[in-house]
Amino acid sequence: MLKRIPAFVWGQVIGALITGVVTGAFIDWKAMQVFPAVLAGNAVLTSLICWWWPGFAGAWWKLWLMATFVNPLMLAAIGLTIDSWDCLVGGRTGWNCMFADVGPDVMMLCLPAPLIGLAAHWWRKRAIA
Repeated sequence: MLKRIPAFVWGQVIGALITGVVTGAFIDWKAMQVFPAVLAGNAVLTSLICWWWPGFAGAWWKLWLMATFVNPLMLAAIGLTIDSWDCLVGGRTGWNCMFADVGPDVMMLCLPAPLIGLAAHWWRKRAIA
């Protein structure tokens, strides 16, 4: 059963777990539990979408684009960043801008998992050949 799961999926989910644990360790114990769960859940969902298109045998750049920008967490972070763009560039200040940095920070959290998944995909192809 486990051999049927592609290396890209394993790499992406494990990469999301590691990213979540390391990031959560800088905050507190509860964050070390929540961050990996949320990131890994989004990585699983993104892997299912990548399975549909472009497929796990697709080109690396298609896999990367889909795994990065179809992630629901990434889409929410992009939306939050667009919504608070004037806070980020200094055009507006105050209490309304208190969480303006969350969008770019969450986008950065979504980047390592697809790259680790692609590295695992590449390593698996290299090992087979």
